[in-house]
Amino acid sequence: MIVIPEGVVKHVLKKHRDFVVMLRVRDVDELKRIIREVVENPDEVHVDAYGVRYFLKRINDKWINVIVTGDSVKTAYIIGLRTYLRLRERRWR
Repeated sequence: MIVIPEGVVKHVLKKHRDFVVMLRVRDVDELKRIIREVVENPDEVHVDAYGVRYFLKRINDKWINVIVTGDSVKTAYIIGLRTYLRLRERRWR
């Protein structure tokens, strides 16, 4: 089971406002629900050379990117096509 630490939720709410605005997140519980949905039902999962997992859920021309190390979510944010392609080519296996 993957854990979503309270510090990560606060980080996403504070530092990734585009995530909150685009997905119309109203509260902490809704943010946790969205993150859990991406992790439990991703469109893609990638792993980098360090074992970090990237769970992606596509929304039109953007992706929700939830980063997980071990059994813990580290952050979540929105990426566009350019970032998606760069990560796919350079970081993900």
